Amino acid sequence: MDTEHRLPALLAQDLDHYFGELALSYQDRLYTFALSLTGSVQDAEDIVQEALLGAYITLAHYPAARTRLLKLRPWLYKLTLNVVRNYLRRRQLLAIPLEHSEESLDLPNPDGDDPERFFENTESQQEMAKLVRTLPEQYRLVIICSYFEELSYQEIAELLDLPLGTVKSRLHRGLKMLKRTMLSLNQNRSKNYGRY
Repeated sequence: MDTEHRLPALLAQDLDHYFGELALSYQDRLYTFALSLTGSVQDAEDIVQEALLGAYITLAHYPAARTRLLKLRPWLYKLTLNVVRNYLRRRQLLAIPLEHSEESLDLPNPDGDDPERFFENTESQQEMAKLVRTLPEQYRLVIICSYFEELSYQEIAELLDLPLGTVKSRLHRGLKMLKRTMLSLNQNRSKNYGRY
């Protein structure tokens, strides 16, 4: 059995003995998730430590039957997301959403301006992560969960407490925003190259 399925039963049996295995199995994924949301290595490290500590404390108070039924991966992502939100709130970081009209959603798709293809290019993921962080939170979260964390629509819906249709809609709109941003960046680069 893989970690996702066997660990809940082991944790229900002996939390102190098996929690280290949980931490080793998930810390890198949770770190990547937190880093995608914050853009800060130090913040991501702190967030993962706080999330894992919270997971331990919570599991220590869960009855064994509840722990055995736990779906670890989505549960840990949800804990981490809550820590991120609290962390950002504490630091009083303000996200100012940009106004985006629903007009002009059907953009031309020149080479290099398709976010879905862009995500597939490993070398471009770092640049894409920076662009994704500029999106309003509601779109940023679903894109990070889908493309960077490879969660299913259903897992994202459960993680964010959203209807499945809302997840799909936000993903679609977020990708359209990224497409517009990428098109604009490419046009600006073309203008700058033309000057030399």
